[in-house]
Order: sequence, then C-alpha cells, then structure tokens
Amino acid sequence: MSLSELFSAGRIDRELIGATLVIADAQTAANAEPFLALLETAYGRLALGVVGEDAYQGPRAYLELPTRYGADIKRVRKLKPARVIVIGAAAQCHELVRDIPADKVWLNARDDAVAQAGCKLITVADEAAHRLLPDAALTGDPLCLLDALPEYAPDTSLCERFQEYRERNYPVFYAAATGEGEERVAYAVLFELLRQQTCIMIVAPKDPERYEPVYRDAIKYSMPTIRHTRLYTSFVPRKNRVYFVEDPTPLDSLYACADFVIPGGTLADEATHAPDLVTPILAGSPVIVGRRRDDALLAAAVAAGVVLTGEDVDAIAEQAARLGVDAALRETQAKQARQWLDSQAGAGQRVVDLLKAL
Repeated sequence: MSLSELFSAGRIDRELIGATLVIADAQTAANAEPFLALLETAYGRLALGVVGEDAYQGPRAYLELPTRYGADIKRVRKLKPARVIVIGAAAQCHELVRDIPADKVWLNARDDAVAQAGCKLITVADEAAHRLLPDAALTGDPLCLLDALPEYAPDTSLCERFQEYRERNYPVFYAAATGEGEERVAYAVLFELLRQQTCIMIVAPKDPERYEPVYRDAIKYSMPTIRHTRLYTSFVPRKNRVYFVEDPTPLDSLYACADFVIPGGTLADEATHAPDLVTPILAGSPVIVGRRRDDALLAAAVAAGVVLTGEDVDAIAEQAARLGVDAALRETQAKQARQWLDSQAGAGQRVVDLLKAL
C-alpha cells in the first residue's frame, strides 16, 4: 500500500495510528522478520514502512514511504507513531526521519549522515561501521538473531586424508552443502583455479537425495575423483582433483580440513536453502560467497567485510587463487570472521534491552 493510496480518502487505518513505525528497505525488512517479532513483544503494534525501489517480499502489510523530503512528510506525521525505528541504510531517508515528531532510533547504521537524523540511539553492527560512527553503540546485528554459538568439535582425523596435498602446499577447498544449480558453479571455479595452481575440491551436496544424480552429472567433467564412501586408503591420492562426499556424517568436520570454504546457498538462485556461515567460521576457514546474499547473517557478514565475495565464477576463482597461495591472508580472514561472529551472539536481545531502556 502506498502513502498516496493510504491517504487518498482522507483517512488512516486506525491500526496504524500510534504504532511503532519501523523503516527499512525491502531486503532488510524481509531479513528483519524474526527481529520484528521481538519488537512486537516489546512494543505491541508495528507499522512497517518500506523505502527504496525494490519490492518488499516479506509476510507483512506495509507502507511505501518516500525517501525525499516534501509534502508527503505531512502524511507520515498523521500516523503519529509512538516511536520510529530505522534499520540499515534505509535508502538515505535521513530528512524524512528527522522530521517525524517522535523518539527515533537507528539500528545497523552505516553512514555518518545518520548523526543528523535526530536519533536518541544509534547502533552499529560491526567494527567497520563503528570506526565511521564511533559514538554509536556497537551491538552486533540484531537481525542475525544468534542467541549463542554452537559447540564445534570436528573429527580432525578426516583431515589426515589430505596429507599429501598439505606436504606440497596444494590448497584444499570445500564447496559445502551445495544446492540445485550450485555444483556447476563449484566445478567452474575449480577449472579456473587449476589453471593457476594444483588443488583439490571437496564437494558435498546438501540434500542426500541429490548425491547420486549430482555425482552422475559430475562425471561429464572428467576430473579425477574419489568418493568419500569408497575411500579405503589413508590418504587421498594426490592425482585426484575432486573429493566427492555422499554421506552427511562428515560434512561439518570437513570444514576444519579446508583452506577456504565456498558455501552452498550463495552460488545460484535455484538453491533455496540458507547458507551455513557459522560452522566454517568456527572451524577457522575463510569464506568466499557468491552473488546470492539474501540471508540475514550472510548480508551482515558481507557488510562487515569478514567474508570475501564474487559476483561470478571468475571473481570467485580470483579470490580463491589469492587465498590458495597466501597463508597469512587466510589466517587474517579467519581471525576477523571469528571476532565478528563472536560479537553477533546475543545481539538481538542486547538491542531490545537498549530500546527498552530509552
């Protein structure tokens, strides 16, 4: 519902008057849904205002808000919000926010213009944003809703299988939990990487029902491949270039064996599952993600710069080549990602507590 439609009859839905007005762009609003449920518990009624040109795909009724200062500010004021909570970049709507007569907070701020919006509280999600806004509260990203980090205790004996690669400084990378359409991207990255250096790719489809068809489809690549379920020797022979996993048991442990990880759920639009960033970061493996980044935790990691990104096969392969030959870069990326992940645990409740204290 647009503002012009909302006010065309000179009336306002009474359910919107006096509610907490939450403002975000379309993708942020969709990612924020679990956090919005927390806000409803704290404040009751919410009115969602979406800014920007993209279409909101979430489950809530919403208002299309203007981002430019003008006559529409009068219409926004008629909502008489109990408070205003802005999340993320929000399409540069600083003037609009400034002139709404209500207490205002800005969460996950990322530019210094936010300081001119008249907010009682500004929070930032990571160290990079905090350097830009040092007076803001560094809380972590509440949209991630990580209450606590899981325990991670991998079976590192699996890593001994790659000993011959380690002895020769050949990188081992992991295309983990791949979904529909993602294995072809992973193989394309492998081909590009092999043009520059010897390496081996661990590939593991997420869905067990896809193990056999994915393997049969992969045969067309004619890459020396060894299957996890058929390995009876201690080591993967160094002539192999693909280690194909068709057993859910070792999936998490193999993160600890990789020099870097390319997680499924980020490589193709056909893949609909959420990527796992937590496990590779806990394992100390740097992460490269593809162009699909609509998961809340992944979006936060990209914004913080703690994962490397690639829009296409060439860009992913370029990042992989850098990590493959630079152990210091791998260590730096893994350390930064772990520090970031630690700071996200409990962020949702921390932010709610700050809001309640205002």
